[in-house]
Amino acid sequence: MKIFALETDTDRMAKNYLSADETIILAVRFHGFLFLLRIIRSFLLSLLLIGIGIGIWYIGAPVYLILIAVLVTWIPTVFYPLLTSYIDWKYDILLITTEKLVVINQSSLFHTNVRQMNLDNLASVNASTQCWNMVPFGMICFDLKEGIGQRFCLRYIPEADKVASIISNAVVLFQRRRAAMAQQAAHQPSAEEKKPS
Repeated sequence: MKIFALETDTDRMAKNYLSADETIILAVRFHGFLFLLRIIRSFLLSLLLIGIGIGIWYIGAPVYLILIAVLVTWIPTVFYPLLTSYIDWKYDILLITTEKLVVINQSSLFHTNVRQMNLDNLASVNASTQCWNMVPFGMICFDLKEGIGQRFCLRYIPEADKVASIISNAVVLFQRRRAAMAQQAAHQPSAEEKKPS
């Protein structure tokens, strides 16, 4: 289902970025730990707003004004960031295909950012731990070849070391396929050589 810029069917969205002979090697969703941290933050902010509202009520302000003020403050400071965090966690995806790497970042109902990188442009893939390696996720950084772009990092990737290994293997297989195709093209006779004398 599509709601403004948000596509809730990530499988259908992933297929939009595949060419005819391209297949998905791995699809990775981000770990829910970040969403959990934001739920805790939102809960604490909600408690703070309720506490401020109760404090103002003790001073003698009308209840309906307090409720309106708390609600007007709560929506942009708690509800909207929590909604965007949920969308980030639920619908963002990292795709590794036989040809490229696709990062689909759906950050809200109104904004989607898709970053595609050809496997040929990746110089290296690095995985590092987060939270002192006490959690089952980590960070993956992609170093692009010189002159192509800056380093690109993704946090909260489940089993980051395995994902980095799969991406590295996909890059190696891609390079081998390219080399084999180039070698095969070099050994095929040209059209002029095929003509009989």
